[in-house]
Amino acid sequence: MAAYDDIGQIIASKDISVNKETFYLSILTELDSLMEDVIGTEECRGFLGMVADKISVLFQHQYQQAVPDMLMSPLNIAHILVDLKRRIGGEFSIRSVSPVKIVLHNKRCPFGDAVIQRRSLCAMTANVFGKITSDATGYAAIELDKTIANGDGHCNIIIHLKPDNVDHEIAYEFFSG
Repeated sequence: MAAYDDIGQIIASKDISVNKETFYLSILTELDSLMEDVIGTEECRGFLGMVADKISVLFQHQYQQAVPDMLMSPLNIAHILVDLKRRIGGEFSIRSVSPVKIVLHNKRCPFGDAVIQRRSLCAMTANVFGKITSDATGYAAIELDKTIANGDGHCNIIIHLKPDNVDHEIAYEFFSG
């Protein structure tokens, strides 16, 4: 029996990068690749968007419970989105906030390097940001100006708060409700 324990200890002492985070990331990226191969990129974005809609409700509820009396101003929304992404491994920062748009910058994707060339995973961010923002303001259009997935090395995300001056061909639009 001792030999079995020794082998177990040897294996457990090795630096093997398998943990809960890499496990779930592997599942998500493999599902993403499979869906893109089987149903196509746009349909995959649609499915991931539906998942993001569901989880954004959970996230939104958590923030509402944590700070129930917070006014949902553009600045406060920007801080919530940055905080949310920080908590899941992103490195977002606020570039600018105005009554008509929020501009966020990101240096590290929560999906890590696994996001590169997997643009459909950006639908998760777009939908979570769009749902949280539109529920707070009535409208949001998310423009993924630059993305790590696209090979840009960083993300530049523009969140339009009014439908004016939105390029409807490239922005994901959201309405409250």
